[in-house]
Amino acid sequence: MQKRSRRKTKLTRRAVHEAATERPERVLRRAREFPFAGCWVQQGWQDYGIASLVVARTQSDDDLVFGRFLVDTFCLGVKDAFFGVNVPDAEFHNEALPRLFSGGMPVPIGVELAHEIVYGAVKYAEANGFRPHPLFRRAQLVLDLPDVHESTGVIQFGHQGVPTYIAAPGDNEVTILNTLISKRGKGAFKYIPAAAPPEGFEDLVERRENVPERSGIWTPQQQSPSRDTVSDSGLWTPGQDTPAQEPSDGDDEAEQQPADSSLWVPGR
Repeated sequence: MQKRSRRKTKLTRRAVHEAATERPERVLRRAREFPFAGCWVQQGWQDYGIASLVVARTQSDDDLVFGRFLVDTFCLGVKDAFFGVNVPDAEFHNEALPRLFSGGMPVPIGVELAHEIVYGAVKYAEANGFRPHPLFRRAQLVLDLPDVHESTGVIQFGHQGVPTYIAAPGDNEVTILNTLISKRGKGAFKYIPAAAPPEGFEDLVERRENVPERSGIWTPQQQSPSRDTVSDSGLWTPGQDTPAQEPSDGDDEAEQQPADSSLWVPGR
């Protein structure tokens, strides 16, 4: 009887533990059932070519589940993505949201526009030869499906209609440029290097005076908000910087990524 009781206790504890660890994933899988709590993007995103965008939904227990997307609307599409669940409403608005935008004041936008920015950039990037960040597969569960919201066509991707690659430190510029040459051809895209261009690609450099001025939010000489997480899983906690994009190279990175979760949970 004692052995049976100990075994039952052990199994009960295991079930409780597994339920606790699985619940965030179940919440994420159900995210499309929840009403939208809001969508935000940084000011001037159309001029910068980089849209830091957050979409949140209200869970059945009134906590929030959110997805954050770093979108290059000029060329590469979704460069980074992660998500969080079980975030109390006050904590999200007072702590998480300001950190997600590095202390700046984001602009509330409509659900339709948020979806058009993300999915439109994904489609545009695919035409350039690039797939979204591997973690987009999970984070996009906070979004509706691509065909739910009709595209207005008011957003112009690329700069002046032309794919424009503005390199960031850490990018695999050679691979990205070779992809653009293969998909678009020389002369059919613009290129602004982060520093000196890779050897053999000097003739692709776009003169900086032809590019819109950058803001303090992001420039080619700066990384987007830096990643300082407890592991390589993409976890983000309120006391840390926001995750930044992994280096983009346009190859088969999706299959090479670790299977760790990109989940952010309060207090972890």
